[in-house]
Amino acid sequence: MKTSETTILPYTPQPLPALEGTPGKYSGLAWLDQGLVVQATIPSAPSGFRFFWVQQSIDLSNLVAIPDAPDADLTFHHRPERLPDGRLGLIYETGMKVIGAPTDQQGYVAFDPTSNTLTELIPRPAPREILGHGRVSWNPTMDRALVTDAQELGSRFYWWTATGGFEPLDLDVAVAQYFAWSPDGATIAFFGKPQIGSGGPSSALSSPANLYLMDADAGNRRIILETAYNIAGLQWSPDGRWLVLVARLDGGRTVVWLLNPTTGERLPLTPPGRYQWPAWSPDGSQIAVIAYDPKNTGQRDQDYIITLAVPPEAR
Repeated sequence: MKTSETTILPYTPQPLPALEGTPGKYSGLAWLDQGLVVQATIPSAPSGFRFFWVQQSIDLSNLVAIPDAPDADLTFHHRPERLPDGRLGLIYETGMKVIGAPTDQQGYVAFDPTSNTLTELIPRPAPREILGHGRVSWNPTMDRALVTDAQELGSRFYWWTATGGFEPLDLDVAVAQYFAWSPDGATIAFFGKPQIGSGGPSSALSSPANLYLMDADAGNRRIILETAYNIAGLQWSPDGRWLVLVARLDGGRTVVWLLNPTTGERLPLTPPGRYQWPAWSPDGSQIAVIAYDPKNTGQRDQDYIITLAVPPEAR
């Protein structure tokens, strides 16, 4: 459906909650049963950032106790995600302190915060050109993943299984981002740009995207929302009825939206701003999101984590 064919429900966007907690430079969220996890920039950390638990006061609490690799000098953690089984998924990168050819290796692991143990899902060394900046979305049984290399000037896509490894996938788009597998495993949502022009990075970043749904085998691809800009997140609700997305639609400014992909109904949840990485609470009653410099200080370390109540219309 065209964006103009969707129905904006009569709902007043929530004012931003009080900006509590410690501002910082944040770049990822995952809401587990045990609590909310944020990726925060920490200049003193070897990778430049760490994962932290977020307290109810929206202050950072303890480090997430992810074990380092025993076979490497350096271990880096990237791009936290809640996995279908409730564990924390992340890119797990290791390296050695040597001069010369790169020694970094990437893989994908699941971290169980109840036992502080890691399980390797995509073994190291995975191809650096795929997982170096890539993102991974798992089906509910976690025996199949859809992987993108996350490149803005022409993405590559892959299925991954333990038996087949990485197998190329053609989605008939130039760029695709923010893959999200529905909780029932039947549908994959993603934002895709059919073309990005020839103007280089600026053209690619400014090109409009469509919101697609496709079946779990990548068939039956269909557009459910057209002409979206400033895409910055996409995730299914725990009950699979709604999608939360960050985008600029209708020629307006960027807000956090709820969209019912079946009816086309949508709700704006926030006033305009700069947001990214929306994450549903496990019970579906709240959504956490990063608000970038909402006080307009012009500084790069003044981001806040905010939580939004999901309105009754989407419950």
